[in-house]
Amino acid sequence: MSTKTIGKQRPSGAEYASLQTQFSRYDRTTFSGFVYDRADLGRRYTVELLVDGEPYMSSLCDEFVTELADAGIGDGRFGFTFNVQDEVGANAGIIEARLANIGGAVGAPIRCDVAAPDAQWHQIGEIKWAGGLRFEGWLSQDVDEDIEILIAQRPVMTVKPTGWTNVTRGGEFGVGRRIDFHLPEHFADGRVRGLSARTVTGRSVISEPIAFVAFERGLEQTIAELGRWDSERLRGQLFDQLLPASVPFHTYSSWKERFAPEIESDVPSEAAVVLIGDARVDESIDSLEAQRHAAWSAVCLPARGFSRFDPAAAREFIDGDAASSAFFVFCLSGTILAEDALQRFADVFASEPGCDLVYGDVEVAAGAGAVWPLAFPAFDLERALEQGYGAYCFAVRRERAVEALRAAASLYDIFLSCAEPERTYHLPGAVAALPGIDTSVATTELVAASEAYFARAGVEAHVEPRTAGLLPAVRVKRVVDWNERTTIIIPTRNRAELLKRCIETVLPAAHETNARILVVDNSSSEPDALDYLEGLSDDEIDVISVEGPFNFAAINNAAVDCVDTDNICFLNNDIEALDDGWLAEMLWRLAAPDVGAVGAKLLWPSSVVQHGGVVLGANFSAAHAFNDRMDGDPGYGDLLQVAHECSALTAACLLVRKRDFLAVGGMDEIRFPISFNDIDLCLKLRQLGKRIVFTPDAKLVHLESASRGRDSAPDRKARFGHELAMLRAKWGEVLLDDPYYSPLLGLDSTPFSSLAWPPRSWKPRANLPPQPTAPPIGM
Repeated sequence: MSTKTIGKQRPSGAEYASLQTQFSRYDRTTFSGFVYDRADLGRRYTVELLVDGEPYMSSLCDEFVTELADAGIGDGRFGFTFNVQDEVGANAGIIEARLANIGGAVGAPIRCDVAAPDAQWHQIGEIKWAGGLRFEGWLSQDVDEDIEILIAQRPVMTVKPTGWTNVTRGGEFGVGRRIDFHLPEHFADGRVRGLSARTVTGRSVISEPIAFVAFERGLEQTIAELGRWDSERLRGQLFDQLLPASVPFHTYSSWKERFAPEIESDVPSEAAVVLIGDARVDESIDSLEAQRHAAWSAVCLPARGFSRFDPAAAREFIDGDAASSAFFVFCLSGTILAEDALQRFADVFASEPGCDLVYGDVEVAAGAGAVWPLAFPAFDLERALEQGYGAYCFAVRRERAVEALRAAASLYDIFLSCAEPERTYHLPGAVAALPGIDTSVATTELVAASEAYFARAGVEAHVEPRTAGLLPAVRVKRVVDWNERTTIIIPTRNRAELLKRCIETVLPAAHETNARILVVDNSSSEPDALDYLEGLSDDEIDVISVEGPFNFAAINNAAVDCVDTDNICFLNNDIEALDDGWLAEMLWRLAAPDVGAVGAKLLWPSSVVQHGGVVLGANFSAAHAFNDRMDGDPGYGDLLQVAHECSALTAACLLVRKRDFLAVGGMDEIRFPISFNDIDLCLKLRQLGKRIVFTPDAKLVHLESASRGRDSAPDRKARFGHELAMLRAKWGEVLLDDPYYSPLLGLDSTPFSSLAWPPRSWKPRANLPPQPTAPPIGM
C-alpha cells in the first residue's frame, strides 16, 4: 500500500497540490484506494485503472472510506474499488491508477509479481445485513480483537467473533472468524440507519456504512396495524420474505413470552398421560395440574432401563382409569408439560381426522437455569430411525395406541410403530421441557426399536449405535443389491488439474461398489485438458462430449441418456473424496424404495461445512444448511451427526435412480440451466412421494464453483436472478413452508441459527408432497 501527495505530475501544479491519493491491492483481483482534494472536499474525481500501461476500466471516487470519515474529511465518500478478471490479475505485470483526463498518478504502481503472499487478508473482514436486526460476516483469523458496532458513527455495542467460517478471496480459500450479531430491539422502529464496524483499536472492518431498516413485527404487520394502505400489505409481505427478521437463540425466554400459539377453544375430550420411570414424578404431576385442558388422567409406569416399560401395565391403565380417554400422551417422568400441551394435542386430533400421532417441539436445559428450544421438522422417517427425535413427548389417538401396545415396550417402539408419514403431525412450539437423558442406555433402546421397525417392514438392515450427542443416535445400513450398477457422471470443461484430482480420489469408492465413471466434456479447449481426457479411455473411464454453451442441466441430461446402469451419481469435477466408503454409504440410503435422492456432507478445503442439506425459504430462496459450522460440529439438534431428510440437496454430489430421474423429466434445461436445477429435481421427486435423504457419513471436499466461477460475478447476476425468479414462481408456496424446517426458526441467510421474529405459523404440519405452479416457458 502507498499513500502520497500528487505534486509535480500536474498539468498545473498549484491547482492539484492539495490532492491526496491512495492505491492498494487487496488480493489478486481487487484493487482500491481514494482521491480527495483538501481544498475542495465537495469535488469527486474519476480514476482510470491501467494494466501494463493499457486502460482497463474507470470508476467514480464516491465510495465511503471509514478512516477518512473518522478523520473528519468531508463525508468520507472518496473511495474506489476495481475488480479485474481472474486471468488479468494472475498474468498482469504492473497495475496502476491515474486520474482520468488528467493523467496524474494515484498512489504508486503495483507490481503483481511481488505481491505479498498473504495479500488476501489485507481486507480484515466483512459484514452484511441478513435482514431485520441481524448481521453476519467474518474477521480475519489473525485479528484477535473484539468488534465495535456503530450506528450513525455512535458506538452501540461490542461483539466477539464466534466460531469459524469459510472465506474466499481472489480464488483462494481460507478460514475466518465468524461474526454474527443482532442489534438491540429498539432499532426496529422503521427508520433507515447506517451501521459501521471497527476493531476496538480502530481498524475498519467494512468500507462504508451498511444501510438497514427493521420493523418490530415485520413490515406487513406494521402496515396492517396502521389500519390503512391495504394495497401495500403485499409489498410488506414480500419485504419480510426477502429480508426476514430474527432474534438469537439466547433470547428464547423473552421470545416465548412475546409469541405464543393462539388456541380458539378447549376441545371436550379426555387425555391420558403415560409417564415412564419414577424420577421427578411430582414435577410432571404439577405440570399436569396446571393444564388448561380440564379432563385428564395419568399413570406412572416403572422404567426397565431408559424408557422401556411393561406393556401389560399400560394396557391395564388404558382399559381402566383411561377407558374414556380419546388420546394418550407418552413421555418420561420428570417431563414438564407446557400448560397448553394437552389442549393443543386435543385440538389437532379434533381438527385433523387423518392424524393418528402428533409430536411437539421440546426444550432442553442449559447452564444457569436457561432453556433452549429444539424445533423439529414435520415427520422425518430417516431421522426418526436414527435419532427417535419425536419420541420424547407425543400423543397417539386411542385406537392406534391400543394396537401399538400389543408389542411395543418403549417410547421409541411406540413412536416408530405408530408413525406413518401422512398420518403423523408436528406441532410447532415447545409442548414440554425434557428431563436429563441417559444417552448410553437410550441408544441401546433406540437400536432395538429401529431393528423392530425394519422387521415389521420386512426390510433387511443393520442398526449400529453411534456416539450420542444431545440425543441418542444410531446408524442405519440397509442391505444393498450389489447387482444394481451405478454410474458416476462428472461434467468438466478444461481445468485438468481439478478433474484429475477428482477422479483419483473417487476411483477407490467406484471400485468398491462396482461403479463406472463417465466424464462429460463440455467444449474443453486447453491442451493439457484435451490430453488428459484422451488418456482416460485407457484407464477404463468413459468420456463423451457435449458441445455448446455451459448448461449444467442439459449436460447431465445428455449423459443420463448414455447410461444403462440402475443408479446415477452426479458429481462435480471440483469434488475430492476423503475416504473409500462414501458411495457405499449413499447406496445404503438409496436402498429404501421410497428414497428418491441421497446427498453427502460437503466441506470447503478450510474444513468449514459447505453443504449440510438445503433449507428452503431463506431470503425467499434456498440455502445450504450449516455452512457456519466446522467439520465435527454436531449441528443444530445433532443434524450433522445423523442421517435425515431435506426438501432438497445439491447436485455437486447426488445419487438417484435412473428410472426416478426419467420419471420426473430429468433436470429442467430451460428454466434452470445453471442454478436451482438440483432443487427443482429434488422437489419433483418429492412430488412423486419420494424422500430426499442427507447422510453425514458420506463426506467429501467441494471447492464450489472453482470450475465455472461464482454467480456473484457481474456477467452471471442477470442469469442467476432469472433462475431465482423461476424458482419463486414455480415453487413459491414450498419456499414459504419447508416441511423440514420449523416455522419458528429464522429464515435469514444462515439456517438453524436464530428464531423467527415473529414466528411464521403455529399450525400443525403433516409432511405432504409439494405441488408446483409452473409458469409457461418464456414468462
